[in-house]
Amino acid sequence: MEKPIYRFLHLVFALGTLHLLVLITLELQRNVQIRNQISQARVRLEQLELRNQKLSEELELAADPRYREGLVRQMGYVHKDELLLLKTLPASPPSN
Repeated sequence: MEKPIYRFLHLVFALGTLHLLVLITLELQRNVQIRNQISQARVRLEQLELRNQKLSEELELAADPRYREGLVRQMGYVHKDELLLLKTLPASPPSN
């Protein structure tokens, strides 16, 4: 016949083992979540690096006076001695 203390020790051992398995499972889940966050951060970093590169290229273009003049002309600005000619749409016949 088993002594009562051994039953108690077996119960403590079983609970400790169960607790250890739960902790290992939680740590594995956390590890997977952290790996996912790292991969998402890497993708975001690549996107930001591409955007930074495009902005740097645009900044280099903005240093060119011809590029700036082209942008200003697209907005409709002209030099002091120039005339701005507007295209007019043909008049539509009045509707009755």
